[in-house]
Amino acid sequence: MEISDLYDLVRPREFEDRLRGNLVDELNRILHNSPNWRGRKLHAFGSFMSGLYLPTGDMDLVLCSDAVLSGGSTLPVGTGQLHKFRNHLRNSRVAVHNNFEMISKARVPLVKYVDSTTGLKVDISFENPSGVIAIQTFKAWREQYPVMPILVTIIKQFLLMRGLNEPVNGGIGGFSVICMVVSMLQMMPQIQSGDMVPERNLGSLLMHFFDLYGKRFNYKITALRLNPPGYVNKAGFARPSCSSSANIKLLSQNQVTSFTYKNPDRLSIIDPNNPGNDISGGSQNYPQIKACFAEAHKLLQERMERVAQGEKHDSILEIILGGNYAQFREQRNYLRKVHRKVFGYCDE
Repeated sequence: MEISDLYDLVRPREFEDRLRGNLVDELNRILHNSPNWRGRKLHAFGSFMSGLYLPTGDMDLVLCSDAVLSGGSTLPVGTGQLHKFRNHLRNSRVAVHNNFEMISKARVPLVKYVDSTTGLKVDISFENPSGVIAIQTFKAWREQYPVMPILVTIIKQFLLMRGLNEPVNGGIGGFSVICMVVSMLQMMPQIQSGDMVPERNLGSLLMHFFDLYGKRFNYKITALRLNPPGYVNKAGFARPSCSSSANIKLLSQNQVTSFTYKNPDRLSIIDPNNPGNDISGGSQNYPQIKACFAEAHKLLQERMERVAQGEKHDSILEIILGGNYAQFREQRNYLRKVHRKVFGYCDE
């Protein structure tokens, strides 16, 4: 019940969707007026398109040409192009204090800023269609596993509170969390057989997630694979990836042959739409994330045992997710005011 309540508190509202969509439309209008960017368009992906953003969540956008979206080759984006793009936005004054940050040496170059109208953080990448392609994959998973958005939202908040949710800083991003949850659901026999109704077992599933990825899943030698479901040995030879009590076995028949990352110190998730891509390749802080998951499982288990013995507690979930949620309320109230100015009356 607490998981359901927290999800209902932070889940996206209709007026937030409308304002975020308008942000993308306004940027495309600005780009359309420049001859330098004709034939290219900004596309939203990530948490906004999946409907899994938190109230203060970033906007992930990618500038893509139609040719690239149609499967054409991707051209490298140089520092000069990043400067040119940033300057065009700077002339349009879309950012708070007209400040922009450029990350040109990362695996995925970015232009980052805070939108002056909504106060939302915006991350723009270039000619990388993988996030847009993943939208259809996510929609199929959401239809297959309606419980997935609830679990993903709770885990994203858990990571956010610990500063472990940003791939650029060594954390794991939203799509990685989605893949971890989906993989867990794919590999649970009681769900695949229909013996468990996931929506009625939110607590058990959250505990299983923390137990699996905090204690049992051996990320050093094993990669997650979602299509088809299974686990793949990073080194290319079969070896147990989980303890026997996890009731999961390693599927080794399609071992990694062209994997971008085989780093034993990071989580590896094979992109379901591009087997040569590792979705979580930047997760150098995964040892810390794993330890946090294990600690969360321990704390929740201890709290539930105390409650069962008659101890009085206002909440079970607060032991790992208790905190000050004022920033969420303030951002949401601010966006309501913005919505009234841009679109008129807000009925939420």
